[in-house]
Amino acid sequence: MTIKDKRREVRISASDDDVLAEAAALVGVSVSEFLLERALSEAVDIVEAHRTITLGDPQYRAFLDALDGPVRPPKALVTQARRARRLKRAT
Repeated sequence: MTIKDKRREVRISASDDDVLAEAAALVGVSVSEFLLERALSEAVDIVEAHRTITLGDPQYRAFLDALDGPVRPPKALVTQARRARRLKRAT
């Protein structure tokens, strides 16, 4: 069993509290359980959506081609790298 040693607080209106209490009662859990379960489910979905990239077949092939192709750094990046090296040597 996971030890629950952290606490979060949230301020809500009386009407929001009533709706949450009713919803929790309808599914047979405490308000805390209801909030935690729903919030964690949503949080996991959000995190997963930001960690995952889904590509169609043409985009996937283009991505692989870019990885396998020759490295061509942008001209501005090369210019900045050269400038940084000169500054480093000068100090």
